[in-house]
Amino acid sequence: MSRVLVWFSDGAASAVAAKFAIQKYGERVQVLKCDTTSSEHPDNLRFRAEVERWIDRDVTLLHSPAYRDIDDVFERTRYMAGNAGARCTTELKKLVRRVYELPDDVHVFGYTADERKRVRDFVANNPELLCDWLLVERGIRKADCYQMLQDAGIALPKMYAVGFEHNNCLGCVKASSPAYWNRTRRLFPDVFERRAKQSREIGARLVRVAGVRIFLDELDPNEATGEGDGDIECGPFCVIPEQGSLNWYD
Repeated sequence: MSRVLVWFSDGAASAVAAKFAIQKYGERVQVLKCDTTSSEHPDNLRFRAEVERWIDRDVTLLHSPAYRDIDDVFERTRYMAGNAGARCTTELKKLVRRVYELPDDVHVFGYTADERKRVRDFVANNPELLCDWLLVERGIRKADCYQMLQDAGIALPKMYAVGFEHNNCLGCVKASSPAYWNRTRRLFPDVFERRAKQSREIGARLVRVAGVRIFLDELDPNEATGEGDGDIECGPFCVIPEQGSLNWYD
């Protein structure tokens, strides 16, 4: 029988998707994470361990044979992110996933009923993949996922608690929101400074203010502190939604 691959991201929705997949498919399920743990908030280790106990299944980590972490990708490839997506996602997730998957695998992702447009776009862009949209079919929203985990006694990852909308790597280069980057500057100043230095050296304008892309070291610390993070959900199939033609690089 075909394998059922749940792509876990240390996020709330993918945890709930794994729970439903195991209930539906049993031993056919493999819960997988393309490993970027060293670039993420350390609380993700706690969250992952509690989810493993909840679903009664270990999360298997898949590693890139070429790169250690996202910083290694940026510094060796001299590329961070552009309209087609982030280089770290390509090297540490997409290529790793492609090596592991088989043509008849069933894929399960943590897309929720709030994200039907993203699902439609995904299906259109990946017609060769067989997917089971467990959360969408059940009408499960992001808020429902948070509640299910809390009901199970599992605290959400710390990135949610400190104001981020997604549990991505620290200083996610897919982000263009001034609010996201200023929150990163306040809470993780060492990460912000590293991204600012990398982006300046590589020539990537990661933040967008009033429709114009600028370097992180040009961002006013008081700019747009109350806005959201934007659509920067990260996974094995990430792309960056952009409006118009914008110059990210020198």
